[in-house]
This record gives sequence, C-alpha cells and structure tokens, in this order.
Amino acid sequence: LERERGITIKMAPVRMVYTPAVSDRIQTVTDSKASGDFLYEELTYKIRGAVFSVRKQLGLGHKENIYHKALEIEFRNVGLKFESEKIIDVFYEGEKVGVYKPDFVVEDKILIELKALPLIGSQEEKQVWNYLKGTRYKLALLINFGYKEAAINRIVDTKKIQQLSASGQRSSAQIEYVLNLIDTPGHPDFGYEVSRAFKTVEGAILLVDASKGIQAQTLANFEMAKKSGLKIIGAVNKIDLNLPQTESIIKETAQLLQCPESEIFKISGRTGQGVEEILKEVIEQVPAPSVKGNGKSALIFDSLYDDHKGIIAFVRVFNGEFKAFQETKLVGAGIKFKAKEVGYFSPRLKASDSIETGEIGYIATGIKDPDKLKIGDTIGEESLIGYEFPQPRVFVSFFPEENDDYEELRKSFQKLRLTDPALKLDPDSNEVLGRGFKVGFLGKLHFEITSQRLEKEFNIKTVNSFPSVSYKVKLSQHKDYSFIDNPKDLANEYDEIWEPMINLEIIAPSSYLGSILKLKDPFRMGDMDTQNIGDRILIKTTMPLMELITDFDDKLKSVSHGFASFSYDMGQYQRADLIKIDVLIAGDLVVGLSRIIPKKDLDYEARQMAGRLKDLLPKQQFTQAIQIVVGSRVIARETIPAMKKLLGSFGKTGGDRTRKMKLWKKQKEGKKKLLSMAKVNVSAEVFKELLKK
Repeated sequence: LERERGITIKMAPVRMVYTPAVSDRIQTVTDSKASGDFLYEELTYKIRGAVFSVRKQLGLGHKENIYHKALEIEFRNVGLKFESEKIIDVFYEGEKVGVYKPDFVVEDKILIELKALPLIGSQEEKQVWNYLKGTRYKLALLINFGYKEAAINRIVDTKKIQQLSASGQRSSAQIEYVLNLIDTPGHPDFGYEVSRAFKTVEGAILLVDASKGIQAQTLANFEMAKKSGLKIIGAVNKIDLNLPQTESIIKETAQLLQCPESEIFKISGRTGQGVEEILKEVIEQVPAPSVKGNGKSALIFDSLYDDHKGIIAFVRVFNGEFKAFQETKLVGAGIKFKAKEVGYFSPRLKASDSIETGEIGYIATGIKDPDKLKIGDTIGEESLIGYEFPQPRVFVSFFPEENDDYEELRKSFQKLRLTDPALKLDPDSNEVLGRGFKVGFLGKLHFEITSQRLEKEFNIKTVNSFPSVSYKVKLSQHKDYSFIDNPKDLANEYDEIWEPMINLEIIAPSSYLGSILKLKDPFRMGDMDTQNIGDRILIKTTMPLMELITDFDDKLKSVSHGFASFSYDMGQYQRADLIKIDVLIAGDLVVGLSRIIPKKDLDYEARQMAGRLKDLLPKQQFTQAIQIVVGSRVIARETIPAMKKLLGSFGKTGGDRTRKMKLWKKQKEGKKKLLSMAKVNVSAEVFKELLKK
C-alpha cells in the first residue's frame, strides 16, 4: 500500500550498527586541532554523480565497454580530468614487477575499476586491493553496473593514509555506535504513529524534500518533536537534483529551526552525499538513551501478530535486560508470560540473546489473544508512562458481505489493532446486514487504508456505511446533549445540532492563493489568516471535520497542481443548521447511505446524489427507483430501468404480435417477482464517488 500510494503509513524501526571506517578516513593536523574528512571527498561525490547519471540513462544490461564509453562522456561533461586505461607500474619491495591498466585514473588521485556483474564478491575486491597496494595511489572505486542499481565500493590503502598523519598516532581500534532509528509517516492521519515514535527516542532528523520544501505536516511534526523535548537536526534531501529552489529551502529550514544555514545538512539518499556528516552529528548532538525507573522495564510502542510466536511486541528498553525463555509480565494487564524470542530490527526480525537498556527491539510473547496486549503497556517489573490514546474523528460501520464471515471479520480487526492501535471498535448490528462493527478512524485516509488492508491481508469483503463524524445533539425532551456518530441514529426532530470543527493549516506557493480561496465556500471554511514563509504562503482557517472527509485533499491538490499541503488538529464544536437525508432504492432503505448535510444544500445535494446513484449503480432484472427522502418527504427521484431481454423483430422470429405480447407479459411478471425478492448492494467504490463534491 505504501508503494502504491507513495507515502509512509507505518512507522518502521531499524537497528543500525555504525562504524566510522578507519580505513576510509584521514586524520590531518591544522593549528594543533584535529579534524576528520573523507579522502578526496568532493572528487568522490563528483564521480558518484557521474556514475548514477550514466546508470539512470543507460539502465541495466549493457556490456562493460558501453558503460566505459558513456562515463568518458559524462566525466568530460562535469569537468573531471581523467585518463582511460592508463598503464601504471606495479612495484614489490621497491622494484617494478609488472604493469596494471585500470579503467580510469581520475585527477591522478583515484583509480576506477568497472564491472557489469550480477554481484561483486570478495575476489573482485581483493584483486583491486592488491593492485592498489602495488601502486602509489591511496583510493580505488570498484563500480558495478550489473546490479539493480549502480554499486560503488570504496577501497582504501590504510597504511598510506596513516603515513600522511602529522603525528602518526592513528589507532587501529574500531568504535561501533548502535543507532536505534525509526522512520515515521508524514500524513496528518498517521500523526499517532509519529507521537509514539517520539516517546521512544532522544532526537529527530527533520528531513525536508528539496523538490517540495517545507510542508504543512513538516510544521506539525516539528512542533510535536519540540514538545517532546527532542534534539532536532535539520536536513534537506535530494541535493543531487541541483534544483534552483534548493538554497531558498535550506534558508527556510534554518529559519524554522532558528539556526544558521550552515547547520542544515545537505544530503542525497541516492548518491550518499552528506550521509556520513549527518551520522556524525547524530552521534555528537543526540544524547545517549536515558534510563527510567529502578526496575526492569520496556515500553511497548507497536506490535504485530505471528501465527507461531503469538503477539510480537515492539519495545524500547528503558531499564534492565530481557532474554529469550525468561519469564516476565505485562505490567498493566497483569499477565505473566515466557518470552519465546527477543531480538532487533535489521530491518527484518533478527533474534539475539538479549536486548538491553537503551535499545529498541522486539519480544515474542507467545500470547495468542490480541485483546490482552495494549500499546503503551510496560513489559517487566515497573510501570512506565504510556501513551494518551487518540480520539477517533471519523466513524464507519463495517458488515461482512456474508453473515457467516462475522467471526473472521472480528478476528481480522483484532489483529489489525495490534499494528494500528488508533482503531476503535464497537459492536454494531442491522436488520438487513446483520452483525458488524462501528469503527473509529483518525481520518478519511486512515479509513481507506484499513479497508484495503482488510481485503488484501485477510481476504475479507465488507459492506460499509458512509464515513461520518460525531455530532452533538439536543433533543426537545432531553436537557443534556447526546453524541451521534452514525447518521441513521439521528432523530428527524431535534432542538440543536453541533458539528466538530478542525483548525486547518495550508501551505502553498503564493501564486495559488486565489485558487485556494475559491474552496472557502464549497467546504464551509471560516475566516482565513495568511502569512508568508519565503516565497510560499501559510493559510490558517477553520473548517467542519465532515468537509475534510469528502474530497478536500483531491480538490486542494487539483487547484494547486499538487504543490499545496495541509495539516490539522481538532477544534471545538460549532452549532450548525443540518439535516439528515435517507436513500431508498427499490422501496428499501439502504443502510449506510444516510447522510447529515447542511440544510441550505438540501435540494442540490439530494438531486446530485440521486443522479450519481443512477449513473453508478448497475442495471438489474428489475426497475430500481432511487428516492432521496427527509422523513416521509421525497426530495429527489431517479429511476434505473430494468435490463430488457431482446425478443427479436417480428419478421425474423416468425411469430405474430399475440405471441410477443404473451412473452412481454410473462417477462413483466417475472420482474415483479424479482423486485419483491430484490436486495441492492452498494459497493465501496460507489461510497467513494458519492463523497466527491
């Protein structure tokens, strides 16, 4: 689903063991102060850029000499001085023993060997290493174009580098750093994933895309990281694209973090530029993991279900050590269990003997009942402060297409909640569709993703109601307000109705301000406050939550050609003039199509809905009358005619008109019988289309 939509949906933890390579770094002394740099850093990045450019244009599958000739052209284009297939003497104990002809020598500093093999092994690396050792050069690049993407191996002669050290004190000892990393989503519907991740770490890298700049969710997540007390490091990615707006985006990021532009890291995930530097900054600036409490404790921040290992809890260990086959317990639930396995994310689950204080890893609990383990519970001896669970904003009723699948649907939702604790489930039932669940979501995208996961991961097909929000209603015979989160439960007569509002922030290029302002009336936005952020504009306003779960996102992207982004948080309830409409198809009330809409839009929405249903619903063997009603009053009507059976023309069938009339009469009676037995099902695709403005 993430690949299909091009977004991050789930947080992804990984344990990275980082060793600053001694063989890949040179220590120089300037004014008695040591500073570490890559050997030939700028030159190496230029070469890498040329290699990736050739690979991108030529693709996979060519012979080595094709890539060789293309690199010659690209080196000239980027201004690199090089010699192709230069003959170099090879020495042993100071005496010449032969010659070596590398593919390239660049700037008389770096040797380059090209390959077009499915995989580079140790034999190829040793061969280049031996050539390097026998020459005066210190660095070689072994480049393979035969893999799914260009692979570049740096091979360095450590002894030659150590001889360059002014003091010669270079230690051969390797220092390892364990970095516990979590990649987080950006979409506001998945903000709960981000907030849980922030509870398990000490720092954050605020990553800004050089092709998009600061987005609305960038601001939202930045504020969340600040409130969590994290050390924040700024970085602008995709620097290799050399986009004209890159410098202005670096400036905007620096202004946001209130730091000098020089402290914003320029990185490229494609070429590796700047990655080493940002890892150094993480090690130097982000504090070591903190210890909480005196007893053994690990906070559960996520989980998943495994048929063999039971529930696998994703944990941050705050104190102590957890080992496989050791008895421990869920502190909050009071359930004891023996850990079947413990380990790390690398990024697949990798078993280990133990996980210790400060580490992020997993504990296979062996517990089979998904309801027993809760996100935010503590494993160990001493309870930790967990998470404040988010309140659902959007409600949809789910019913299995086949009534016999109710238990499967229940189990599927239970397993989904292990990986998505923001889901809220309540039993629901309907006279026509039977038993189901009323499910609370954090937004429309959250609902769509969950629907797709039910079908793809569990092969469960469902019938669902229209997405709705929780309304506050006061009935004439009651003094107190009640909350209604399913339109079918709203009475036709009431004194007051209040709808939830959101505080909305939109960021877009200034040139699209006029287009965005045109969305104000259709989506019932409040007064707009604007402020400039560089060459872009930040718009702050309010809007009913119900409008957000229509096609607001699509419309905003459309009017801004994809350059606008938004984030939001929940506001207060606001009194509104709303009314409920129901839908009858072939005389039957269709569960799930009831909606609550503004009274002023009643006639328009009723006609639109009837017309769309006529276009979207397939023809049946019987006539389908579509009626949009308020109480007992019909507001709009459309008719979908029955499918007709072709009886042929009189001349071709050989029959007379009397025979034809008998057949038509028989067909008409059959359609009446079908109508009495008719049951119209409305697919999820129809619901999505009806939500569009």
